[in-house]
Formats: sequence, C-alpha cells, structure tokens
Amino acid sequence: MLFQIIFVFLVLALLLLILLLFTIKAGFQLQYLRLKSKKKEGKVWDILKFSGATAPDKKLRYQAFMLFPMLYPIVLDEKREELNNIKRRIKRIHIGIYVILIALIILAIYSEKLFPTTA
Repeated sequence: MLFQIIFVFLVLALLLLILLLFTIKAGFQLQYLRLKSKKKEGKVWDILKFSGATAPDKKLRYQAFMLFPMLYPIVLDEKREELNNIKRRIKRIHIGIYVILIALIILAIYSEKLFPTTA
C-alpha cells in the first residue's frame, strides 16, 4: 500500500514538473520574441501575468507558446548571443521534458507490478 501511494505521488509530481517546464519554456520563448523585436526582455514569469485586454498582447503570447515545437531541432544561428542563449535554455528544457517522459513510460511499465489486475 505504501509503494502504491509513493508511486501515485511520483507520477503526479512528474506530470506537474512537465507542466512547470512547459510554462518556463513559454516564458523563455516570450523573452526571445521580445528581444527579437528589440523590446525590453522582461521576466520568464511574464507569460502568466497578462490581462489579455489587447489583441497584440494575446497574439504575442500565442506566438510565444507555439514558437519552438519539441520535435523539431532548434538551430543556434542568431547573430545576437543573448538570443542563442535563450535557444540553448529552451533546448535544455526540451531534453528535461524528454527525460521526464521516459521516466513516466518506465513507471507505466512497472505499474502492473504495483497495481495487478485481478481477472
């Protein structure tokens, strides 16, 4: 029973960690778009702090969320080094998400041992 509780807690913690990493990734992508358009960089958590009152603000956040898909490579070809640094951080976040997904797959395989089916 104790292992089942630990297992469920671990799975939920990993899922919340993926959600947190996606939020941080979107924040870095918003910083990237701001720097690319020569605006003030802002903070990573600015992706969560918006009213959505203006259409350009909504459009910018949507673009930031959809900027770098996970299955495509991120090429470090920017002239400005700060833009390349943001891309490097996003690549590391992608790697972290992949590792967490692999851990979830491994936990799913071993879940049969903790939660046996009675047929």
